[in-house]
Amino acid sequence: MAETFGAVAGALSVAALFNNCVDCFGYIQLGRNFGRDFERCQLKLDIAWSRLSRWGEAVAINTDPRFATNGSDDISSSQAWRILDQIRLLFEEAQRSSSRYGAPTDPRALARTEMTPVVRNLHGRIEDIVHQRQKRTGLRKKFAWALYDSKHLDKLIGDIAGLVSDLENLYPAEMQRRSLVAFGVEEVDDELSLLALEDAASGTDSLLAEAVTDKMEAIAARNEAKDILTEETARVKVGNHWSESVLSRGVPVMDKTENKAGAITARGASIVHIGTSFGGRGIFD
Repeated sequence: MAETFGAVAGALSVAALFNNCVDCFGYIQLGRNFGRDFERCQLKLDIAWSRLSRWGEAVAINTDPRFATNGSDDISSSQAWRILDQIRLLFEEAQRSSSRYGAPTDPRALARTEMTPVVRNLHGRIEDIVHQRQKRTGLRKKFAWALYDSKHLDKLIGDIAGLVSDLENLYPAEMQRRSLVAFGVEEVDDELSLLALEDAASGTDSLLAEAVTDKMEAIAARNEAKDILTEETARVKVGNHWSESVLSRGVPVMDKTENKAGAITARGASIVHIGTSFGGRGIFD
């Protein structure tokens, strides 16, 4: 079916080709053999998906007349078409490689049930945001195909991220993109979700990574000690603590507490924690 799409891609407008490239993300399933890498890979795929759709939203790709043709009459839109066609070709090649493994039963349905609540919520939120932005072309019915190799997926995401960077350089719309990023992270307030986003955005979406880091720093600023002096074996930690039970369940915790101290002097074997402990015994127990 990818070959059929390739045969008609040349007749598509820039906007239609863009929409179909965005759709391609939704067809990918990750095989169960991703194992512990599954959640990281799924989030990185989601973030690359959101980044491409964000660029399209920022440049008004579905309403700007520059993108209503295949770009043959405008140098910049013609370049955008060629970049998007390269993204299409990446998906086509990935699907072709995947077909050598045979058709999956339904790895996504199985894998989604194994996501922690944090990753499942982030995945669902990104999916909702992209669907709100996306305009359907009705070119083809939806189908799914699986990727089975995390290294192959990492390369696919890296190649796509590079091409999206090319689109962003061609049509920057930076103010609009920053505004869309801010909206995307606005309701993500728990530390575990931000940590997961921060890890997955690294190397995939620098604008999102920057926004998440800023929000993480705002959270960290709620745990503060001005002056700390330790002697002998005394220990001081400034920041929140998450028990193994909380981390394994991945339950979002909305941390709104503030823990601040002035001057701290810790001597002997004393222990001081400026922060909140979530779940079970604290790190110094």
